[in-house]
Amino acid sequence: MWLTIRTGHDRGQSLAVADGPIVLGRDEVCDLVVDDTRVSRQHVELKPLPDGRLALRDLGSSNGTFVNGKRVGSALLEGDEQIQVGGTVLVSSRREPGVRAGATELGSLGSALQTPSAVHRRVVERSLRRVTILASAAIATVAATVLLLWTGVLFGGRDETTVQRVVQRIASSTVLIEARRDGRRSGGGTGWVLDGGEGLIVTNAHVVNGGTSVFVGNGPDLSEAAIVGVAPCEDLALLRLRGLAGLRSLPLGDQASLEQGETVVAVGYPANASAEASLTSTTGVVSVVSTAYREPALDVPRYPNVVQTDAAINPGNSGGPLVDLDGRLVGVSSAGRALAEDGRIVQGQNYAIGVDRVKQVVAVLRTGRSIGWSGLGFDYRSEQEVAEGRAPAGLVALGAVPGTAAQRAGLGGAGDVIVAVNGLPLDNSLASYCDAVAGIRSGDRVAFSVLRTGATRPREVVLTLE
Repeated sequence: MWLTIRTGHDRGQSLAVADGPIVLGRDEVCDLVVDDTRVSRQHVELKPLPDGRLALRDLGSSNGTFVNGKRVGSALLEGDEQIQVGGTVLVSSRREPGVRAGATELGSLGSALQTPSAVHRRVVERSLRRVTILASAAIATVAATVLLLWTGVLFGGRDETTVQRVVQRIASSTVLIEARRDGRRSGGGTGWVLDGGEGLIVTNAHVVNGGTSVFVGNGPDLSEAAIVGVAPCEDLALLRLRGLAGLRSLPLGDQASLEQGETVVAVGYPANASAEASLTSTTGVVSVVSTAYREPALDVPRYPNVVQTDAAINPGNSGGPLVDLDGRLVGVSSAGRALAEDGRIVQGQNYAIGVDRVKQVVAVLRTGRSIGWSGLGFDYRSEQEVAEGRAPAGLVALGAVPGTAAQRAGLGGAGDVIVAVNGLPLDNSLASYCDAVAGIRSGDRVAFSVLRTGATRPREVVLTLE
């Protein structure tokens, strides 16, 4: 089984656990020593099994061992798992990791000894018996290889150059999104060009949520765009912008060809996005090719298919493209995980809606049909406000987009709270709304129970979903 480090200054180093068991920890007596103060002295044991799997056992560590985000005392690693010890994240694989130009390698025993921090074997002879370090060349060529790498002759910084070229290439496919209500900015983020010829732009639904109009641009001037369709429970929206020159369609990749450990680039605008804002980029690797996101949050739906990456996805990046080194879309940047369920700080767990899911949803929106959208934007009261009786359970309407079913039904006024849909009560989360509209299609009639300021009982408003 192969293990590859995905975080910290040892990132990119790989090793094959060929014999064992081995102990990973911070103490010098460990077989694998990790330079991480959050790792216990003897943190976890890894034992290779005859069938190729690894038996993992936590050794009573103070900060715990996590496999795919779940704290474990023991686990069997089949391959493609993410293991977190302290602040260090490793991924397992049954296949030898591909060596990418410019990636940090634990290229040989010689280069391992020249890396004084990191993951290393205390005794060289034991390392030769029990852990086979990933090698890209024979030991005799290591010194020359290191010299060439150091001087930039070999590869010439190719990976860094490739990232720069990717960012330059997709700049004309990435746009700034600004949502406005009553003529004032109410939110914003990033979008990407699905079809430059038709002026079709994709972004997150939560980027345009709460805006009654949407403006788009990739320069100093923003132009108003039409909303083609919104899927709030998929967190995707499709816009159409006419007349903006220089829009370039972004090619779409697929998750079947995406690999764990592959380098990806997230592009977007900063949180204080304005017409003068500059496009920014972050780089990382694919931690998990496809997984589900179920993090409890008031304004985030459950994502059935996301790409997990350690590329930073910050406020303002929402709706922007996550691309591979061929400049193809592999995901739409959407969420980040900052805390584990037990309250511990989580690093490098960011999520983009997988391109395979994006293709499915956008295909529907492109026909002009929305999915579970009435035209309303929502605000979310805190659980404490609801528990203390300072706000009713339900979703606060922020306004209705002109020409939509919600606007025609007179919804979206100040103080409107949607407390139920078709008789199903809502709490203060988007997830509860998504549960209530599940299975309802564009054109279906639904009943919203609306509580208005000063009213003691909700009134029923029947409308047709967009």
